[in-house]
Amino acid sequence: MGEQRGKVIFIVVLAILIVTGSFYSFWQKNSVNESTSSGDALVKGAKVAEEKTSEIIVYISGAVNKPGVFKLFNNARVIDLVTMAGGLAPEADVSKINMAQLVKDGMHINVVARPVMLGGGDILVNAGKAKASNKININTADKSDLDALPGVGPSLAERIMEYRQANGTFSDINELKKVQGIGPSKFEKMKDKITL
Repeated sequence: MGEQRGKVIFIVVLAILIVTGSFYSFWQKNSVNESTSSGDALVKGAKVAEEKTSEIIVYISGAVNKPGVFKLFNNARVIDLVTMAGGLAPEADVSKINMAQLVKDGMHINVVARPVMLGGGDILVNAGKAKASNKININTADKSDLDALPGVGPSLAERIMEYRQANGTFSDINELKKVQGIGPSKFEKMKDKITL
């Protein structure tokens, strides 16, 4: 009888230890998961706050009321930049600008103006994009205008625009030779058809 009682006590103690160990293990996993998820939430919250508070600097020119360099919050859009620049000028061509585009640090946004005929109709003015006779303003011309230059195709027109975006406006027409694909002979063909 004493031997049987000892076996029952052993089984009861063993069962209590197993149940206690299971509860402890379950409790440990839950507390680790809760601390990990709250820690992850804090890290994510800090990253979001950092993204919202970091500033970027963007340049806007062309058909806006106050062109210039502006500080914006990260994740700002072109419409935010246009608002800071006093809004669009009356001659702005809104079909040529994506107001919903995200702006990035160091970007240059040029708001193109609609063409306006003056006087006898022989001079076409486009706020910053002047075509006097057949000359194209390389600082403000769009892709189709650049593509019309001798020796310039769509891909080279795109490279000219990318160069302008990265380096700002051209200060001398000879600077156009710095664009990859425009050598001295190609420049000679187009130099009489371009202006600043």
